[in-house]
Amino acid sequence: MSDKSDNHHSDIIRLAERDAVAADMCGCGALQVHLGELSLRLPAEAVANLARTLSAELARRQTLLASRANTDPQTTRRLGGEAPRGKA
Repeated sequence: MSDKSDNHHSDIIRLAERDAVAADMCGCGALQVHLGELSLRLPAEAVANLARTLSAELARRQTLLASRANTDPQTTRRLGGEAPRGKA
């Protein structure tokens, strides 16, 4: 059996936490992203790519919502705009 100090996966450092989202760094350098009950263990470059992709997606979504807000309220609702929810 190996000593705990030899296990580079045991040194977990919490990097960020907000609401139901957290990010940890493993002693081996991998990042662990926690979204509620879902946890992903990813190389740092994959997390960076995910962050860039999500940022671009959110910016694109905001642009679409802004451009459609005055022309088609039904489309805005389908895209997740701030339109009222529930039965009409």
